[in-house]
Amino acid sequence: MNLVESNPRVTVIIINYNGRQYLEELLSSLHDQTHTSFEAVLIDNGSTDGSVGFIKEFAAWVRLVPEETNLGFAEAANQGAQLSDAEYLVFLNTDLSLAPDWLERMVEAADRDLQVAAVAPKMLLFRDPIRLNGVGGCMNALGYTWDRGMFEKDCGQYDEQAEVLFASAAAALFRKSAFLESGGFDERFFMYHEDVDLGWRLWLSGYRIVTQPQSVVYHHFGATTASAKGMDWREILGERNNIRALIKNYSPSNLVWALWNLFLLHQPIRRKLSQFRNFGWTLWYLPESLRLRRQVQRKRVRSDGDLKALIVQSKDVPIRL
Repeated sequence: MNLVESNPRVTVIIINYNGRQYLEELLSSLHDQTHTSFEAVLIDNGSTDGSVGFIKEFAAWVRLVPEETNLGFAEAANQGAQLSDAEYLVFLNTDLSLAPDWLERMVEAADRDLQVAAVAPKMLLFRDPIRLNGVGGCMNALGYTWDRGMFEKDCGQYDEQAEVLFASAAAALFRKSAFLESGGFDERFFMYHEDVDLGWRLWLSGYRIVTQPQSVVYHHFGATTASAKGMDWREILGERNNIRALIKNYSPSNLVWALWNLFLLHQPIRRKLSQFRNFGWTLWYLPESLRLRRQVQRKRVRSDGDLKALIVQSKDVPIRL
C-alpha cells in the first residue's frame, strides 16, 4: 500500500539497531496515522536480528537504507535528513507505539509558528501508560538531563503547551530548514545527548522548542539500551557528550563554573574514574569542540540569561534511572 503523497510534508526517519521485535508494532501504528502526507525512511545500523528482511517482506512502503555497521544514532539520523525533500523531519526510535493522531498533532503545533524548530509529544510508559515517560526535556546547570514529568502519574498536569530546552529524539519533529541550518546532530555523539545539544543550539540561534501534549506515543523505555549495554553505560556516555555540549554552548563564565563543579562532584570511586575518562576524551577532541563552539557562538542571538528559565538552576538531578 502506498501511503505517500507525491510531495510529502514530513519525512519520518526511523533509526533501527536490532529492534526487530518492535518493528511490527511501530510500523502498524505509523501506517494508521490520520496525517498521511509523509514518507517513511528506516536507517538500519547493521542489524543482525532479521530487521532488514522483515522490512523488505512486510513493509515495502518503507524506504530501507541498510548500513553494514552501526553508525550510531546521530550519524544515521543526519543521513536520513539528507535524503528528505520534506518540510518536516520526524525521528523515531523503534520501541514505540503511536497514537493515530500523533503526527497530525505534531504538524499542527509546528505550523502555528515559524519560529518553532522542534516539537515534543507526550510520551507515556508502554507498560504503565498512566505514567509519563516525559513531555519535553529538562537540563540542570551542569548539563545533566531528564524527561519532564518522568514517572509521574499523568493527571493532565503537562497538558498545556510549554517551551522546553529540547525535544527527545526518541520521537520528535523538527523543521528541516532549522535542523540543517544548525548543522544537525553532532555525529561525535554516538548516541545520547545529541538532542539536548541540538535543542540548546536552536534556542541560542533564535528558535523555539515546544511541547504538544495532544500528540501521544507509548515508549518501551530503555528497552534497546538495556538489552545491549545497560543503563550505567548510557549514563556514562551521556555525561561524556554532555561535557562537549557545555563547551560548545555555554558562555565563558558559565562554562568555567560548570566544568569546575563537574570535576568537584562527589561520586562513587568507579563512577568518578569513568568521569575522569570522559574528561580525557574531551581533551582529545578539544580542538574540534572549540571549532564547533566558534560556529555556535557566531550564530548566538540569545544570552545564557535569556535561557535561564529553560535551564534548571541547580546541581541536582531529580530523576535517577
